[in-house]
Amino acid sequence: MNRLYTYYPEFDENDYLLWRVFEESTKQIVAEFWFEDEAQEYCEFLENGGGFAGYTPTFVIKKTQSSNINDAFAAAFAE
Repeated sequence: MNRLYTYYPEFDENDYLLWRVFEESTKQIVAEFWFEDEAQEYCEFLENGGGFAGYTPTFVIKKTQSSNINDAFAAAFAE
């Protein structure tokens, strides 16, 4: 049986061990977890129809840079 999703361990840029969920058809990582059992459960969830049937759009998993709203708020009212 061909699986749509697999998971594997890999160190990130900060040398933290993460479990990455990989979508075979799009060749992209769709999720990351600290624990293997969470990655396994998520793979099973996706394999059983919880997702985009193996074709997750890139914009869904795109990471964005977020700012600290508390700092912006404090700066605005510091005057």
